[in-house]
Amino acid sequence: MNDGSTDNPDNLRVIKTARTEEAINEGARAGFRPLLMRVEPSAEIRSKFCVWQNSLTREIQVVGDYRGGPRDDGKWDKVLDWTDYYPHTFPQPFAAYLIPPDIRRGEKVFVEDLIEDFVGMSWNQGDNYRLPSSIAMWDGHKLRIQYDPEKDRRRVVG
Repeated sequence: MNDGSTDNPDNLRVIKTARTEEAINEGARAGFRPLLMRVEPSAEIRSKFCVWQNSLTREIQVVGDYRGGPRDDGKWDKVLDWTDYYPHTFPQPFAAYLIPPDIRRGEKVFVEDLIEDFVGMSWNQGDNYRLPSSIAMWDGHKLRIQYDPEKDRRRVVG
Protein backbone atom coordinates (compact mmCIF):
# COMPACT_ATOMS: atom_id res chain seq x y z
CA MET A 1 0.00 0.00 0.00
CA ASN A 2 1.20 3.48 -0.80
CA ASP A 3 0.97 5.67 2.29
CA GLY A 4 -0.02 8.77 0.36
CA SER A 5 2.08 11.89 0.34
CA THR A 6 1.99 15.60 0.00
CA ASP A 7 4.00 17.07 -2.83
CA ASN A 8 5.62 20.48 -3.06
CA PRO A 9 3.75 22.05 -6.00
CA ASP A 10 4.61 25.63 -5.02
CA ASN A 11 8.34 24.85 -4.76
CA LEU A 12 8.41 26.04 -1.16
CA ARG A 13 11.62 26.01 0.81
CA VAL A 14 12.28 22.46 2.04
CA ILE A 15 12.79 21.77 5.74
CA LYS A 16 14.96 18.72 6.39
CA THR A 17 14.57 16.40 9.36
CA ALA A 18 17.53 15.01 11.28
CA ARG A 19 16.84 11.75 13.11
CA THR A 20 20.17 11.02 14.82
CA GLU A 21 22.42 12.92 17.24
CA GLU A 22 25.11 13.05 14.55
CA ALA A 23 22.74 14.43 11.91
CA ILE A 24 21.32 17.02 14.32
CA ASN A 25 24.82 18.21 15.28
CA GLU A 26 25.88 18.29 11.64
CA GLY A 27 22.88 20.53 10.89
CA ALA A 28 23.72 22.80 13.84
CA ARG A 29 27.33 23.13 12.63
CA ALA A 30 26.00 24.05 9.18
CA GLY A 31 24.06 26.98 10.69
CA PHE A 32 20.60 25.45 11.10
CA ARG A 33 18.64 25.68 14.34
CA PRO A 34 17.58 22.18 15.38
CA LEU A 35 13.96 22.22 16.53
CA LEU A 36 13.96 19.10 18.74
CA MET A 37 10.86 16.99 19.28
CA ARG A 38 10.05 13.61 20.77
CA VAL A 39 9.12 10.86 18.36
CA GLU A 40 5.73 9.74 19.68
CA PRO A 41 4.02 6.97 17.72
CA SER A 42 0.30 7.54 17.26
CA ALA A 43 -2.08 4.71 18.14
CA GLU A 44 -3.97 5.74 15.00
CA ILE A 45 -1.13 4.63 12.70
CA ARG A 46 -1.30 0.88 12.27
CA SER A 47 -0.95 -2.01 9.89
CA LYS A 48 -1.95 -5.62 10.29
CA PHE A 49 -0.61 -9.05 9.48
CA CYS A 50 -1.18 -12.74 9.99
CA VAL A 51 1.24 -15.59 9.39
CA TRP A 52 0.52 -18.94 7.75
CA GLN A 53 2.88 -21.91 7.86
CA ASN A 54 3.06 -24.80 5.45
CA SER A 55 2.79 -28.06 7.40
CA LEU A 56 5.04 -29.92 4.92
CA THR A 57 7.83 -27.44 4.12
CA ARG A 58 7.58 -25.32 7.33
CA GLU A 59 7.87 -22.19 5.16
CA ILE A 60 5.76 -19.23 6.20
CA GLN A 61 3.68 -16.68 4.33
CA VAL A 62 2.97 -13.26 5.84
CA VAL A 63 -0.30 -11.68 4.72
CA GLY A 64 -1.44 -8.07 5.16
CA ASP A 65 -4.71 -8.16 3.22
CA TYR A 66 -7.78 -9.96 4.53
CA ARG A 67 -8.41 -11.25 1.02
CA GLY A 68 -4.93 -12.77 0.74
CA GLY A 69 -3.34 -15.89 2.06
CA PRO A 70 -2.22 -19.24 0.79
CA ARG A 71 -4.47 -21.24 -1.42
CA ASP A 72 -6.59 -23.61 0.57
CA ASP A 73 -4.93 -26.93 -0.20
CA GLY A 74 -5.00 -28.17 3.39
CA LYS A 75 -1.25 -27.78 3.89
CA TRP A 76 -1.31 -24.32 5.48
CA ASP A 77 -2.06 -23.46 9.10
CA LYS A 78 -2.59 -19.97 10.49
CA VAL A 79 0.12 -19.77 13.17
CA LEU A 80 -0.24 -16.07 14.08
CA ASP A 81 -3.73 -14.59 13.83
CA TRP A 82 -4.43 -11.06 12.62
CA THR A 83 -2.45 -8.57 14.68
CA ASP A 84 -2.27 -4.78 14.52
CA TYR A 85 1.13 -3.12 14.94
CA TYR A 86 2.91 0.21 14.53
CA PRO A 87 4.82 -0.29 11.26
CA HIS A 88 7.63 2.25 11.68
CA THR A 89 10.93 2.32 13.47
CA PHE A 90 13.15 5.33 13.99
CA PRO A 91 16.79 5.41 15.06
CA GLN A 92 16.20 7.64 18.11
CA PRO A 93 13.21 8.58 20.30
CA PHE A 94 13.73 12.19 19.20
CA ALA A 95 14.32 14.07 15.96
CA ALA A 96 14.77 17.68 14.87
CA TYR A 97 13.56 19.88 12.09
CA LEU A 98 16.55 21.83 10.77
CA ILE A 99 15.32 25.43 10.70
CA PRO A 100 17.23 27.78 8.37
CA PRO A 101 18.68 30.89 10.05
CA ASP A 102 16.93 33.24 7.60
CA ILE A 103 13.40 31.81 7.90
CA ARG A 104 10.73 34.49 8.29
CA ARG A 105 7.76 34.41 10.65
CA GLY A 106 4.71 33.38 8.62
CA GLU A 107 6.80 31.71 5.90
CA LYS A 108 5.25 28.61 4.36
CA VAL A 109 7.67 25.73 3.94
CA PHE A 110 7.61 22.10 2.84
CA VAL A 111 8.54 19.54 5.51
CA GLU A 112 9.74 16.47 3.62
CA ASP A 113 9.95 14.09 6.62
CA LEU A 114 7.36 14.71 9.33
CA ILE A 115 8.30 13.87 12.90
CA GLU A 116 4.68 13.91 14.03
CA ASP A 117 2.26 11.16 13.03
CA PHE A 118 -0.63 12.33 10.87
CA VAL A 119 -2.82 9.87 8.97
CA GLY A 120 -2.19 10.23 5.24
CA MET A 121 -4.24 7.28 4.07
CA SER A 122 -6.84 4.98 5.59
CA TRP A 123 -7.67 1.57 4.17
CA ASN A 124 -11.13 0.17 4.85
CA GLN A 125 -9.45 -2.98 6.22
CA GLY A 126 -8.30 -1.00 9.26
CA ASP A 127 -4.79 0.07 8.26
CA ASN A 128 -3.81 3.74 8.62
CA TYR A 129 -0.63 5.02 7.01
CA ARG A 130 1.57 7.97 8.00
CA LEU A 131 1.57 11.18 6.05
CA PRO A 132 5.26 11.43 5.14
CA SER A 133 5.42 15.15 4.31
CA SER A 134 3.39 18.34 4.55
CA ILE A 135 3.31 22.06 4.14
CA ALA A 136 3.94 23.99 7.36
CA MET A 137 4.12 27.58 8.52
CA TRP A 138 6.87 28.98 10.74
CA ASP A 139 5.34 30.98 13.63
CA GLY A 140 8.66 32.27 14.96
CA HIS A 141 9.02 29.42 17.47
CA LYS A 142 7.81 26.23 15.83
CA LEU A 143 6.48 24.76 12.63
CA ARG A 144 2.69 24.69 12.40
CA ILE A 145 1.89 21.69 10.21
CA GLN A 146 -0.92 22.60 7.82
CA TYR A 147 -2.72 19.26 8.11
CA ASP A 148 -6.36 19.08 7.07
CA PRO A 149 -7.74 15.53 7.44
CA GLU A 150 -10.47 16.26 4.92
CA LYS A 151 -7.89 17.21 2.29
CA ASP A 152 -4.75 15.31 3.31
CA ARG A 153 -6.22 11.94 4.35
CA ARG A 154 -6.99 9.63 1.45
CA ARG A 155 -9.46 6.81 1.93
CA VAL A 156 -8.96 3.55 0.04
CA VAL A 157 -11.48 0.75 -0.40
CA GLY A 158 -10.40 -2.67 -1.45
